[in-house]
Amino acid sequence: MDDHARSVRGMFSSIARHYDLLNHLLSLNLDRRWRRVAACAAVENLTRPRVLDLCAGTGDLALELARQCPRASVVAVDFVVPMLDRGRMKFRRAALDNRIRALCGDALRLPFRDRSFDAMAVAFGLRNVAPVERALAEAARVLRPGGRLVILEFALPARGLWRRLYGFYFFRILPKIGRWISGTAAYSYLPASVALFPEPDRLRETLGQHGFVNAHWWPLAGGAVAIHVAGAAG
Repeated sequence: MDDHARSVRGMFSSIARHYDLLNHLLSLNLDRRWRRVAACAAVENLTRPRVLDLCAGTGDLALELARQCPRASVVAVDFVVPMLDRGRMKFRRAALDNRIRALCGDALRLPFRDRSFDAMAVAFGLRNVAPVERALAEAARVLRPGGRLVILEFALPARGLWRRLYGFYFFRILPKIGRWISGTAAYSYLPASVALFPEPDRLRETLGQHGFVNAHWWPLAGGAVAIHVAGAAG
């Protein structure tokens, strides 16, 4: 594991118990809706899919995938054990632990055979993986030909008043609230990581270069969030 991976693992381990509270608070609870939209896009028109929730965190997206597709089998993978432990508790409370399996694993070296999944979704996790191109190549490897990848990720709105207002909140206010509640500087990392992550059009191009076809995206929350959908080329 390189320095970046060790840093990310340590940071998310330190905020695991505050993670859900801060997600809901800092997004004004909109993150629940965003995950629901992403889950619907991932399993739409699939009857009995095997689905991978990559960078699963505390399992909210995995739960939504299982709810949106009652016959889906979901595997939730993350390399931060304290986050996965909280996810496992949620799966049991929701009586969905028979359909959701949590595994510790690395997005750069997925512990699955080629063409193992019908769909894959990742919510707010891909920007934490470096290099992102390697993670996309791994995603293409474990998806069956034509399998669907859905990425839900933060973005920066287009130029204008909303971009300035959002930027002030995202870069100035959000880190202070995160530090106050979590007691760590982890939420200063969030806006910095978004600023460094490829913009949606660039990510669409990168998907096309690393095993995916028909990549497209659309904005949510006035461009503060983007949903990407692509198919595995096979």
